[in-house]
Amino acid sequence: MSLITATNKRGDSISFTNPLKLVKVDGLSGLAAENYYSESTKDGSTRIGTKLSNRDIEIQFQLRKMPGFNDLIIEDYKYQIYKVFNPKLNPIRLDITTKTGKRYYLYANVDTIPAFAPENPAYIECLIQFSCDDPYIYGADAQRVDIALWVGSFEFPLEIPSSGIEMGYRSPSLIVNVPNEGQVETGMIIRFKALGTVVNPSLINVNTYEEMKLNIILQGGDVLEVSTFTGNKYIKLIRNGVTHDALNTLVITSNFLQLDIGDNLFRYDADENLDNLEVDIQFRNILLGV
Repeated sequence: MSLITATNKRGDSISFTNPLKLVKVDGLSGLAAENYYSESTKDGSTRIGTKLSNRDIEIQFQLRKMPGFNDLIIEDYKYQIYKVFNPKLNPIRLDITTKTGKRYYLYANVDTIPAFAPENPAYIECLIQFSCDDPYIYGADAQRVDIALWVGSFEFPLEIPSSGIEMGYRSPSLIVNVPNEGQVETGMIIRFKALGTVVNPSLINVNTYEEMKLNIILQGGDVLEVSTFTGNKYIKLIRNGVTHDALNTLVITSNFLQLDIGDNLFRYDADENLDNLEVDIQFRNILLGV
């Protein structure tokens, strides 16, 4: 790793840069998995699912004694390390930058209070162990795909021909590909934005025929935000700057759509005034290891 920054839930943060030097980081690859099988009277068995185990991480680093360091400065660094890696402030967010500049993050629980080895003339070594109940590693940069939008075409310098000028045009395709370049299926944030009245907006997965449909009349300026993430599913209506719970607008036969690995084709629709609707999808790539 090029850089790791740790932040606890109080916002206390520390980066492993001089005088802190990373020696070894274990656990960002080699994640264990358990396969579950059902037995029958036939030979062998049938796999019914796979569960990823918790991720165990170990960070070994040195507090290097830079020129001019004295005992007070060393104690201050130790104090900050204990403050950030406090098990009572779990989970800790670990932001990772690789040598190629790619950025990821994950959440880890401190299992052992930082353990410092005996001092030597050049540095003090420390070891911290973590466990992650969420074993996934997330891309730091959110991905966004606009499915339906108006594209501006108004530019300067401006010359107005006798026939008039086009101020903008509607994105012509009702179907768009949302590529998930991660290694795991993921949820997403779907945002329906109304430019005028829109009746019952919906989004359909063209590959699976699954549909998410909302039974609601949107007014101009409304934003309907849908989260399909496991453990964080919600539907919110933002109207005139006020957020309302809108989970009850979900049509009972609907699905909280997911992004499969690779290409995902989606089609947007509405019962009335489709041209007043803009739709975008936001998500993060999820990795099994870096």
